Amino acid sequence: MISAPCLLVPCLLLEEDNPLKRVNLTTLILLLPGFAAFFGLFFYPMLVTVLQSLRPEGQSTGWTLENYVNFLTQPGARQVITLTFVLAVATTLLSILLSVPLALVLREKIRGHRIFRLAILVPITVPGLVGALGLLLFWGSRGWVNLFLVQFIPFIKEPLRFNYTIHGLILFYLWHYFSYTCVTTLATLEGLDRSIEEAASVAGANRWQVLRHIVLPLITPGILAGSVITFMLSFGAFSIPLVTGGNYRPLAVEIYTQIGVPIPPRWSLASAMAVVMAVLQIAFLSVYMRVLRRPIA
Repeated sequence: MISAPCLLVPCLLLEEDNPLKRVNLTTLILLLPGFAAFFGLFFYPMLVTVLQSLRPEGQSTGWTLENYVNFLTQPGARQVITLTFVLAVATTLLSILLSVPLALVLREKIRGHRIFRLAILVPITVPGLVGALGLLLFWGSRGWVNLFLVQFIPFIKEPLRFNYTIHGLILFYLWHYFSYTCVTTLATLEGLDRSIEEAASVAGANRWQVLRHIVLPLITPGILAGSVITFMLSFGAFSIPLVTGGNYRPLAVEIYTQIGVPIPPRWSLASAMAVVMAVLQIAFLSVYMRVLRRPIA
């Protein structure tokens, strides 16, 4: 008669040799650094910000929603939020309009295409503050652009104003953030099998029809992936509007103003503004994910 422990031995050996458990354990070990980084760099700071936003200004105890009410009822709160969205949305749309034609041209490996590719990556490598100062000088009233326009364009008599304007901010945002949309669009386009386009041409489609009904739908995921990064970075931009925005201050600059200008600093109000900013970004990301999951026509 076989004893019960003997019957359990094969089961224990089977459990020990189960490859699925080993894979799960390995996956958990590999994910631990990512979880630690997520908790330490995002979740914990965000939790502290949320708690601080619920504290009465200048106090370490008590709970209140007064900070949110004070910010959302301010006369300029709606203008600040609107400005932040306008800058981010305009930058994103213009980055798409610029990136798609540029990717189509660079896909053909034209002469000097490596230099153009390197030029696309330059804004990513330049720190925001350095880029903002350079743009401020380059596009200023005595900058190279205005000197060229005034000297070589007959109907332009006075320097154009780019600094401290909304259209100037959009231009600076576009230079600094469009690279993300362009890189992902170009990578998706170069990964597209050209035989699909050749088959459509053989079937009688012209170049515009191939672009409209074949190429653009297939590279849309790449365009959306890059454009959402451009939007999120533009929405949270700080250095460029701080240096070149003048009186036009989006949410990130307004949050900094609440901490750096008044004495004592308004940490609770600034935290409430940061939470509102994060909620708006998450709301846009949710809408973006819904759009991304829709089937492409």
